Amino acid sequence: MSKEFDEVKNDVGEGKEPTTTVRELLRWFGVRRRRTGAVKRIQSELEGAGIVTSPDFTKVWIDAEITFKKVPEAAAVPVPAWDDQGGSATTYTAKDANFLISMLKAANCGVISVKPQDTVEKAITLMLAHDFSQLAVMSNERTLNGAISWKTIGKRLSHENHLVEVKDAMEAAVAVEDSEALFKATKLIIDHEFVFVRSSNDKKVTGIVTATDLSEQFQFLSEPFLLIGQIENQVRNLMNGKYSVEILQGVCNENDLERKERIQSIADLTFGEYLRIIQKPEHWDLLGLRVDRTVFCAEMDKVREIRNDVMHFDPDGIDEDQYDQLRRFSRLMDELDALAQ
Repeated sequence: MSKEFDEVKNDVGEGKEPTTTVRELLRWFGVRRRRTGAVKRIQSELEGAGIVTSPDFTKVWIDAEITFKKVPEAAAVPVPAWDDQGGSATTYTAKDANFLISMLKAANCGVISVKPQDTVEKAITLMLAHDFSQLAVMSNERTLNGAISWKTIGKRLSHENHLVEVKDAMEAAVAVEDSEALFKATKLIIDHEFVFVRSSNDKKVTGIVTATDLSEQFQFLSEPFLLIGQIENQVRNLMNGKYSVEILQGVCNENDLERKERIQSIADLTFGEYLRIIQKPEHWDLLGLRVDRTVFCAEMDKVREIRNDVMHFDPDGIDEDQYDQLRRFSRLMDELDALAQ
């Protein structure tokens, strides 16, 4: 157990409520992402120490701040819904989900806002200064009256030449709770171009997620898939035609006879099975490569581990070191392919 977590337990025992980030909490336990095994281990340690995190470390952005608190003796009373009097926001009730909109950075960065009675010139200046396409229109940190954007300003100007206050160019805003499913929120973002995010605890507006934020997030998540797919094709091309069906079937689970019979080519194997084949010296020699088998297999095993992480499709993603490993291995495969020509 890390000394940092021991300090947290001592602090909570003394009535304090220390804070850290989700990323730091993971680091204390020697992990970098919220995979199932890591989450269970951390939750077990928290439960054993009588501690909870607020908010739940599994449901927020990886760099969000969390507070360690003593487990309450009685169940907490639900926070009553806030009455946004005069507001025109539509809030969609959230459902339980694995991938939440709160895990996106944009949902946690706060919002730049103007009041309904502010001048349109102020809104325009703020949008220009921050390179925003829209702003929240808010009477206070919980009352989301609507939104103003370049589009709404343009629409109003096409019908009248004189705009004075923000409310003259305001439209209804769509808000979702931070516990909303990411993929459900995606449709709302596509339909409305942006949504505001509310804290399910205190109903404060914590961020705005735009279509641009969404596309960047999916690029962040999809790039590793593309790299992994490229590497798998490179490995298959390297091994294709070099091994008999008997060798290919030999790396399958002996108890899975039905699958074993279906294995007829290298394309029928998993990435881990590719590795198991070439780890044997007699099989490695059939490739005819003038590179070290042990080093190559070690590098390929790193790719296998990253691949397992990537397949979780976790919004935490992979880190830059893992990206570099994928890129390096793909370059190595390209070089080996060029030498074989």
